[in-house]
Amino acid sequence: MSKRLQGEYPDHPIVNQAWKYEIVALRLELRPVDESEPFLDLTLARGDVRRVLRFWSPSGLTIDEGPRMTSGLEILDIRSRGWDLYGVAVDDFENSSGGVRFYARSVEDMGEEAS
Repeated sequence: MSKRLQGEYPDHPIVNQAWKYEIVALRLELRPVDESEPFLDLTLARGDVRRVLRFWSPSGLTIDEGPRMTSGLEILDIRSRGWDLYGVAVDDFENSSGGVRFYARSVEDMGEEAS
């Protein structure tokens, strides 16, 4: 995904400088109990701050092999592409080990989590 999207689309405003955060948890819910649409929660940490972002209707999820999650995280606003199903792309601009990549319909900030 990186080579196709990098530089073409703006960073999504949900997180300023996403690459400064570390992915510390990933939770995928394909069939939520409340029968809502599938979602993927990413927990990001930067110092003592932990934020949970919920990505609705994720697709094309890949996680590269590695000892840790990506350090080149980028969250892109791809709504200008005009796709009905996808408005957000998550990627790893460094192509480092542990890179996380997927598309989603939208993203929601679930707030800070106690560390």
